[in-house]
Amino acid sequence: MRPPHSYLASGSAAAANVPTAEAAEPQSTIPSPRALVARRALLGAVVLGILADPLLRNGPWGLGLLVWMVVFATTAIVLMRQNRRALSPESSIWLAVAVLFAAGLSWRDAAMLQFFDVLAMLTALVLLAMSIDAIPVPGLALARVRDLIRAGFGTGLDVATGVVPLLLRDAELHTALRPSNDGSVRRIGRALVITAPIVLVFTLLLTHADPVFGSFFTFPEVDLGVAFSHVAVAGFFAWVVAGWLRRSLLAHPNAAGTPVTPLLLTLGATDVALALGALNVLFAAFVVVQIGWLFGGEALVHRTTGLSYADYARRGFFELMCVAGLLLPVLLGTRALIPASDVRTLRFYRRLAVSLTVLLGAVMFSAGARMRLYIQYYGISTDRLYATAFMIWMAIGFVWLAFTVLRSRPRTFATGLVVSGFGVLLTLNFLNPDALVARANLARGDAGRTGAAGADPRYVASLGGDAVPVLVSALTAPAIAVDPAATGDRCAAADILLDRWTGERRARMARNWTQWNIARRQATQAVRAHEAELQQLACPKTPDEAVSR
Repeated sequence: MRPPHSYLASGSAAAANVPTAEAAEPQSTIPSPRALVARRALLGAVVLGILADPLLRNGPWGLGLLVWMVVFATTAIVLMRQNRRALSPESSIWLAVAVLFAAGLSWRDAAMLQFFDVLAMLTALVLLAMSIDAIPVPGLALARVRDLIRAGFGTGLDVATGVVPLLLRDAELHTALRPSNDGSVRRIGRALVITAPIVLVFTLLLTHADPVFGSFFTFPEVDLGVAFSHVAVAGFFAWVVAGWLRRSLLAHPNAAGTPVTPLLLTLGATDVALALGALNVLFAAFVVVQIGWLFGGEALVHRTTGLSYADYARRGFFELMCVAGLLLPVLLGTRALIPASDVRTLRFYRRLAVSLTVLLGAVMFSAGARMRLYIQYYGISTDRLYATAFMIWMAIGFVWLAFTVLRSRPRTFATGLVVSGFGVLLTLNFLNPDALVARANLARGDAGRTGAAGADPRYVASLGGDAVPVLVSALTAPAIAVDPAATGDRCAAADILLDRWTGERRARMARNWTQWNIARRQATQAVRAHEAELQQLACPKTPDEAVSR
């Protein structure tokens, strides 16, 4: 029998051969491949956030957004390559589309058009993330409208919250910040964190208490409000970019393969027949009434409604556009709630949806006729132009619906809807809405029909920089026939041009290259070239107003 201490000795020897936690610790400091991708994504997000502060801090946006988007695209490509992944052709297209619409803010100066360009840029980034991570589908060609909605909400959620798991879990920062074996680094770091704020607070108090003592310390004068705004801008864009990069590069691999949850509600033949049948009856009755005013003319409208032809046209167009915009999700939602195995209900749906689409075509034709009358009486405006473009997009969407969803090919509908939307918006950029509206408005003059509105130079002067060269040419034309009743509008337009496109604010904007824009540059040049003539056209100023100018 061995003595007890021999067991202890053998146990100690065995324990000596077992690697301890401290000995194994250096191996745990090696980050996983996922952590390396996460750390690179964090670094890229920080760089883009810092870059966004000087480029995107001041509005209106211009060349700075294009530069930032180019750096963003370069960062995304580099991170993909470092992750040993290549951009697919579709991903490359969406990245190019995002940069293209970002360039629109360096080209046009129409506020509404710039808003839609930014919206198109964000949509392209959502589609880019979807094509990279294949969530919920690998690409647009396989997506349905519901997939696009899921991709939009999923990307938005990751953009809003993705930085938190990226920092706390994915990057594995605990391995990068692991203390040394003896704990000295950790102890020193903790001591500095505790000591620094205490010493700083007492130093500030003592320097303010005694000027002599305070003369030994020089603190930079910092505007806390400005400093906070810089941090907020950089932090916001870094946060957003980090969330998008996590969605694109580190999305859960099983997220794309999750089984489709069964629908909580399904529609049968009775539901579809009653709902779509009632809409068919309603739309048919409306179309019959429209035939009356289309052929009965102004006398019928005034006799039945008491409204003038112009007021009747103005009241109807936007409501009819809402009808078209709401019917599309109704038809798509109804189709999505019908089980694929229910052949009888699908047959009912196709028949009723086809007739409803035809009736909607008549409704949209009525809306177009109303818009034509509206413009004939009141002239075209940017709101009416964009509404007409939306109507054209809706018409394309319903024609495409008839060729896809109603012919049992629903997966190709989303592709046509998205591509046509980008196409309509790109066409608007080339048409130059503000300049188009300015030319049409100023050409009205006294040529409008009786009771119709004439030219409105004051409204044209309130448009963006694209309209300014057209307006300046019209106001300073040497042989222009001036209506005495329009003299006030002309002088008001000259005032608006001088206030918006001259002065220190405009000069400061011209010096800031991040706000540079082709249309604004051309507008500034046009006003400066004719500034003396515009000063003569401007409304007379009181002495106080003259001094302020």
